Amino acid sequence: MRVLHVFGWLILGAGLILQLWLKDHDIRWALAFYGLPKPCLIALSLMLAAWPRTTRRLRVLAAVSTLMITLWWVSSSWCTPQPKVAGKVPGPTNSAVTFLFWNLGRPSGLDQEMVDLMRELKPQLAAFVEPGSTAGTLIERYRSALPGYEVAWMPRGILWFSQMPSRYRERGKLESIGAFARFEVKAHGSAFPVVVADVYPHLFHSRRQQLQEALNHTQGRRDAMLVGDFNTPLESVHLAGIRRDFVESFEVAGSGFKETWPCGLPLLSLDQVWVGADWEVLEARKIWRLTGSDHAALFVTLRRK
Repeated sequence: MRVLHVFGWLILGAGLILQLWLKDHDIRWALAFYGLPKPCLIALSLMLAAWPRTTRRLRVLAAVSTLMITLWWVSSSWCTPQPKVAGKVPGPTNSAVTFLFWNLGRPSGLDQEMVDLMRELKPQLAAFVEPGSTAGTLIERYRSALPGYEVAWMPRGILWFSQMPSRYRERGKLESIGAFARFEVKAHGSAFPVVVADVYPHLFHSRRQQLQEALNHTQGRRDAMLVGDFNTPLESVHLAGIRRDFVESFEVAGSGFKETWPCGLPLLSLDQVWVGADWEVLEARKIWRLTGSDHAALFVTLRRK
């Protein structure tokens, strides 16, 4: 019991060092950084505070640690819309573009929850990753279920829906293990690129190169969108290059915790919608459908500046 208690304190200390300084700079400790997000450290410090047969000093220290980490997590994770996006949100008739992204979690057939969500939200554009191994054979059924959408299927697992004129431009691998697809969309008189990425979470290989390649496919366009399951939390140092030219939609216009995985628990913000400087994010919503995917869906409303 004493060994477990000491081990718990060591893990808590290591987790704090990872979150504060080390992060995922090096693949040797990146996996531990991903596996010890702040909510896990809060749970661990609570366990230490409730540990039987421990000293009063350690109990107080654990309680203070719980409070401090909780405040740190909430301040860094809880999002509120910036003042400029508060108030009534213009609809599509006011030159807005609505977009839905979701990791479907590999359904065995046609994803009825996705179809229902599309009917509810009526996004003009939508992209899905991990749509299931049979998705390529279900395109006509999706078209029938969702009339008015053009549907495209990328064999490496990207499903695309558009009510606007759009053209598939390029698809392929990210560092030979992930996947991407690039589309050109024409909306309200001008065309812009949308890059959909599905970064592969290799346990012993850095995500850095996959993220850089996904960024490269935006071609430096200020009007580009870069969306996907990045399998990399927003705290990652590997997102610094994307942050230089893009903003993450939920961070600037969302309400609530930004984490999108797993199963309603706010542990990691793996799913992201990045937009270039030419876009204003009017609204960003996180939507859970817990009987389907273990990821949250992201629904954003954008307008050109």
